[in-house]
Order: sequence, then structure tokens, then C-alpha cells
Amino acid sequence: MAEGMIEKVRRFAGADPDTPDTVLEMCYQAAVAWYVAAGVAEDPEDPLWVFWVCNLAAWMYDNRGNADPNAAVPIYIVTSVHALRPIRRTSAAAAGTGTETGTGTETGTGTEAGDGG
Repeated sequence: MAEGMIEKVRRFAGADPDTPDTVLEMCYQAAVAWYVAAGVAEDPEDPLWVFWVCNLAAWMYDNRGNADPNAAVPIYIVTSVHALRPIRRTSAAAAGTGTETGTGTETGTGTEAGDGG
């Protein structure tokens, strides 16, 4: 885990200094896993990535124990994927990995062209 991320999550969530690191770490790891599943690579050097991961981890911290089956990640966090993924697509194209089709537009099938998913 990136150095200092738990303290960043603690501050972002407004958690008490005596909040166990274990709870915050679980929220952080879940947030990272959520973004990775959405196609956003882990990048603790990118301030935008750090902001959004801390934002999601804080939301998870605030909603821990919520038994509401309809609780969903807020739309502003969901749309953050779009702010982070184009950076990755541009990097992939520059690296010549072949993940770009040239347009980056959706095909209407619910998957983005060329990203395998």
C-alpha cells in the first residue's frame, strides 16, 4: 500500500485520530479494488486518482454497517471513472499496447470498443 494513504483516508473521512487503521485500510483496499474492477489502474502518484480513491473510501467508511440493500456508490463517484480512464487509454495508446481503436467511443453494447470489457 502507498505510504500515507491511510492517513489521507482518515482525514478525508473526518475519522477520529483513534479510529483503528484496520477499518480505514479495509475501506481503502475496497475502494482501490472498485476502481481496478472499473478499469482504472492503481496510481498513488496521480493526485486525481488519490482524491477519488480517498473519496470512495470515505464514503465506504461512512456507510459501513449500512444494511440498506439499495445503497449504491454515489453517481459523482461512479462518473469519476470517466475522469480517470481516459488518462489510462491515452497512456496505453502511447505505449503501443493496442488497446485503442482510435475513437474510444462506445459501440452501444455497453462496452467500450477495444478495451476488452
